[in-house]
Amino acid sequence: MTTTSTADDVTAAPPARSRGVRRRRVLVGVALAAGLVAVGGLGAATLVKSPAERAAQAAAPPNSLITAPVVSQVLTKSVVARAVVYPPAQYNVVPAAASPDVTQLFVSKLGVRTGDTVAAGELLAEVSGQPLFALPGPVPAYRDIRPGSTGPDVSELQDALEGLGYSVGDDDKGVFGRGTAQAVTAFYRKLGYPVPTTGATTQQAVDTAQKAVDTDKQTVDSLTAQKKAGATQPPTQPGAPTAPAQPPAPAGDIDQQLAIAKKQLATDQAALAKARAVNGPMVPAAHVVFLPALPAAVTAVNGSVGSPASGTLVSLTSGGLNITGQLTPSQAAGVKPGMAVEILAEDTNTTIAGTVAEVGAPTTAPPAGKVITLGGAAAAGAAAAGNGGGPGAQPGGGGAPAGPPNNGPGATSYVPVAIAPGIPLPAALNGKNVRLTVLKDKASAPVTAVPVAAVSTNAAGQTSVTTVDAAGNRTTVPVTTGVSADGMVAVTPAAGTELRPGDQVVVGK
Repeated sequence: MTTTSTADDVTAAPPARSRGVRRRRVLVGVALAAGLVAVGGLGAATLVKSPAERAAQAAAPPNSLITAPVVSQVLTKSVVARAVVYPPAQYNVVPAAASPDVTQLFVSKLGVRTGDTVAAGELLAEVSGQPLFALPGPVPAYRDIRPGSTGPDVSELQDALEGLGYSVGDDDKGVFGRGTAQAVTAFYRKLGYPVPTTGATTQQAVDTAQKAVDTDKQTVDSLTAQKKAGATQPPTQPGAPTAPAQPPAPAGDIDQQLAIAKKQLATDQAALAKARAVNGPMVPAAHVVFLPALPAAVTAVNGSVGSPASGTLVSLTSGGLNITGQLTPSQAAGVKPGMAVEILAEDTNTTIAGTVAEVGAPTTAPPAGKVITLGGAAAAGAAAAGNGGGPGAQPGGGGAPAGPPNNGPGATSYVPVAIAPGIPLPAALNGKNVRLTVLKDKASAPVTAVPVAAVSTNAAGQTSVTTVDAAGNRTTVPVTTGVSADGMVAVTPAAGTELRPGDQVVVGK
């Protein structure tokens, strides 16, 4: 059976659906309104407070105690200050001409760079073709060291050469003889440079003396032959005319002539030995830099190949590092030589132990080593003057402080404390400002200790601490105080009372 719909049916359906939609919209609206009313009520409730609630919120918070634990530890009374690490001396090497033939100084070669370490016998630089090398020795080069020289500079040269493996033979200590000359020759050849000599003047003296000795020997030989042959005339030379025969000379005359000739030979041989003694290989003052200790550190190189060599070319430090603490007068009170110290470099967290070596007088000058100039005019003067000069001509004698001292108006005074480190200070600490702790007094064993703030004193002068247990109960414990350090103080409870590590004591409120 087929069902059909009429136009009336189609037009009747929409009104029914519209009434359902309207009912749902009304219900949603009612729900939203109720929610808004509820939220508003809650907000209003938070704004409305009773007088009691307002008083409670305005009242001060209840008192609370700040406590700290009682500990058992070794207390060391100490002083903490700053200290400066610096080299005891800085050596500024100023090149000089080793010969009057050198009219200008230019850097022709550099053997080191800043930061290098220089060993004995090592080349520092080459200036106008001449070497500049370092050797160990306490006396700066103040003259050319040549054959025949004597003195402490010769001794240190011999020691340096022996240390490098070049024997000076049987030469006496401090005397430049043939063995020292041979050692100098071997050293220069190893270094790769021509061996410097005393020059044409001394060589000419040797040649002249040698000719005199040769002539003397011929005379002695001729007279000796005449005596043996009984001849009355000296031997004729080939081609020379024959002289008329002469009566034979008395034997006594030959003996007398031979004695005189032998005496002359001995005199001329002595002159030859003397000329040879001051002739030959030498070490110009402009070639060598003697340093008290090697190896040394290169702190600066002021030049490049081809640049003029004027002023300081190379700066070196030798002999380790010094450290001086800067204490206020109150800190220095009670500090004595022999006290233990701790050196701390904060950037590397390196700690080094040491002792107090010396406590100085108050000063405003900053801790610094000396600056000593080596070479320059002194070395050039030695080259020009030959073998002259002496210890009084040492360059840089006495030295000067490294850097300008801060001792002008307004400078802060401090007490310098020299420190002897237990081990050599690392080169990396050079120029650094480090922390210094002087350990003045140290307890022999752990003691019961509390923070200094935990100790109180009453009107009668009695000291005590206040303990607090887990329930908040407080107990006053009379104590006797002892050594204090780093904010802690040793305490001994009175008889009949207890104070144990771990107990909590009041340090504040």
